[in-house]
Amino acid sequence: MALATANVPAARAPRGPQVTAERARLKRKAGRRRRLTVLVLLSPWIIGFLVFTLYPICISLYWSFTRYGFGTNAPEWVGLRNYTYLFTQDPNLKQALFNTVYLAAIGLPLRLFAAIFAASLLTRPVRGVGMYRLFFYIPTLVPAVASAILFSFLLQPEYGPVNLILRHLGVDNPPLWFYDSTWAKPALITISLWGIGDTMLVFLAGLVDVPRSLYEAVEVDGGRWWAKFRHVTLPLISPVTFFVLITGVIGVLQAFDEAYVGTRVAGGPEAPLGAPEGSLLTYPVLQYSVFTHNRIGYASALAWVLFLITMVLTLIVMASRRKWVYAAGGDS
Repeated sequence: MALATANVPAARAPRGPQVTAERARLKRKAGRRRRLTVLVLLSPWIIGFLVFTLYPICISLYWSFTRYGFGTNAPEWVGLRNYTYLFTQDPNLKQALFNTVYLAAIGLPLRLFAAIFAASLLTRPVRGVGMYRLFFYIPTLVPAVASAILFSFLLQPEYGPVNLILRHLGVDNPPLWFYDSTWAKPALITISLWGIGDTMLVFLAGLVDVPRSLYEAVEVDGGRWWAKFRHVTLPLISPVTFFVLITGVIGVLQAFDEAYVGTRVAGGPEAPLGAPEGSLLTYPVLQYSVFTHNRIGYASALAWVLFLITMVLTLIVMASRRKWVYAAGGDS
């Protein structure tokens, strides 16, 4: 009897509330340690965001309600006076908005069409297609200022290669490009069309995913290339078009480098920004001009107005997506 009792394992002691509380405390401690580790690893980005992004945003909003310049006294609060002057008295605002809208309304659709056309050509299974894609993409790696300087040479009125070719083709009076207010903005659009490689690459990714069977179905019904493009290609790449349209609107509202270089090419270093005759005075160029005159408060107001314009246009595009953006499953 005693031997049988010795072989029976001892009963496990029941878990008391103290053991449960200790485990919960250790689990909370481990969770705090993990969160602290993540916070330490993210601290360089957090500090950079707070110092170089969030603080400039907040201080520029404050400056937009003040009269302030670097090296002067402390900012003087003026309320809405900067915004009132912008919309009622600034003589350059109308021209800057017109030029920016011109580039957005004409240059952006041409850029999208050229990118779609190039992407459709590069989806064909031809020999060396990878090299062709590389050639289209390489111009996007060139800095914007370098591209503008390159085209300022190509579009020189007298000895530029483009006008020499036009004269050879029988055009007696080729455009003056950056030296003519009529042709200055088309010259900027030409530069933007040269660098469509990034947009082309996005459309190319969308076109590759279009099922070939849908094109074959259109061919069976007697449809030609336009029917394929209208009823198959455009609907199926509409999500890509939506993304490119939003990024394109934001980009064209910030067009500065090419317009600034074009001004310097046409009028030299002493020419007013936007020359000739204000044709290259985009909204960012106007903002830069105000900034160089050390009117930091007014330049901040211009920046926040541009932010609001960009936000409104982006919301309009996003609100329209249900009418033309196709998504798998039938929902937009």
